[in-house]
Amino acid sequence: MPNGLQIRDANNILIFDETSPVVKFLGTASIGRDYTGEAASGTITDARFTAYAQHTPFYARIDGGFEFGGIDAVVTISGNTLTWSFPYPPTYFGGVLGNRPNQTFVYGIL
Repeated sequence: MPNGLQIRDANNILIFDETSPVVKFLGTASIGRDYTGEAASGTITDARFTAYAQHTPFYARIDGGFEFGGIDAVVTISGNTLTWSFPYPPTYFGGVLGNRPNQTFVYGIL
């Protein structure tokens, strides 16, 4: 009999065990006014995005917020590269860069 966690459905069919794929967090990134200043875009390259053919890369924003004149960054993942960009040119309100709101996200594979 195998050791470890096993989950079976009502028909006794194995649906999860220690060999089943799970979410793997690869890293975090903080972008926006306080982290990347006026940068309109950036990239993160990680070979692990495509190292496992059966996995799908993902990102999820975990903090930050919409600020006056602000807008969320657009994040895409293609191949081994995660790209983030703010869609509008910098706008200043009272000397503060308004549309580069601070944002933090995690990224990984499912």
